[in-house]
Amino acid sequence: PNTVGIGLSAVKTWLYYPMPGHLLMAVSLSLNFFFFPISLVRVFLNQKMSAPATWIQMSAPAVSLYALTIMAQPSFIEEHPDVTHFQKVHRMVYLPCMHVLFALAIVGMLSSIQSFIVRWPRFKTKAFSPAHAAFCFPTLAHANAVQAYRAAVNTFSDMPAKTPFKIALYTYWVAILVSGTLATIYVTAKFMYHLPSWTQIDVADEEEPPAPNETALTLQHMVTTGETLQQPFVSPAVLQANETGALVMLPHRGPDGRRRYRRTRQLTALGFEPIMNIIEMDHELEVLLDYVAKHPPRRRTQTLSVPGIDFNYGFGDFGAGNTGVYDDRRHARSQTDYQGRTRANTVGDNPSVPWNNYGTGGPQP
Repeated sequence: PNTVGIGLSAVKTWLYYPMPGHLLMAVSLSLNFFFFPISLVRVFLNQKMSAPATWIQMSAPAVSLYALTIMAQPSFIEEHPDVTHFQKVHRMVYLPCMHVLFALAIVGMLSSIQSFIVRWPRFKTKAFSPAHAAFCFPTLAHANAVQAYRAAVNTFSDMPAKTPFKIALYTYWVAILVSGTLATIYVTAKFMYHLPSWTQIDVADEEEPPAPNETALTLQHMVTTGETLQQPFVSPAVLQANETGALVMLPHRGPDGRRRYRRTRQLTALGFEPIMNIIEMDHELEVLLDYVAKHPPRRRTQTLSVPGIDFNYGFGDFGAGNTGVYDDRRHARSQTDYQGRTRANTVGDNPSVPWNNYGTGGPQP
């Protein structure tokens, strides 16, 4: 998401402020080269990730390629610029970079297709939800990237017009553009059709799901289970979101005239994650429990441990009863057995004791 958002902002910013636009383009390219390989590995190895979330990854190299088109625009303001030199430099630098990013865009498309095929048996059982919108933007962003690459090849390459490569590139662009457009129209129509049922939720017969700090993951201290490149379980954050649901506004006001809110699981998706049913959620929770039992967290040795903290910051219970470390068996101390050092040159509990006393409550000898 960072790569996509910054890349799109780079192009729009460049129209009015060229230098900030170039800076955002550089940031987008850096994020793409850093995070996209990690995304490829995780999507390929982790089949627990949802199909909409894995489909989105193709947009990262596509938007980065689109952002790089800024470099194809001349930024000089000379009355008679040297176009020959401009073309020469772009053939040496710009066009090879576009080749690399186009190859990454193709890899992203192939990875998204492979991930969708692998997850299709499970995804086809899900009802239509807002998560299906994830199949629209990445596909059209990829089509936009192919068009930008075609423009770079036609402008700065010496390749003839009717070569097989250019014909295949044009055919591929038309196929992605048409299929992406049809998919967007279909998903948008169904989205608008289902929108009233998604926004008008009847929670009268539903028991309110637990709060985030009362979920099974929180009570069993599994929310902080780390993510890995290859993991056999669903992300703890996704599991906790499925257990606690979403906070919605009820259609009728309360007796005091104020709006009422409550949590509910009567949803079809949480972001780009289709919601799980109770059976799926219990199964994935058991898988996570087995993983945590076989891979207990390592003890932290080089960490800040502040036992005895019992301070409320005025917001919830944050800071109350904090022992400073995760491993309570080894490091936790209760407030009763914690003995602090004797304070010297400070005021004791008695405010009447003068400053020159030693904090022991007695007078200075």
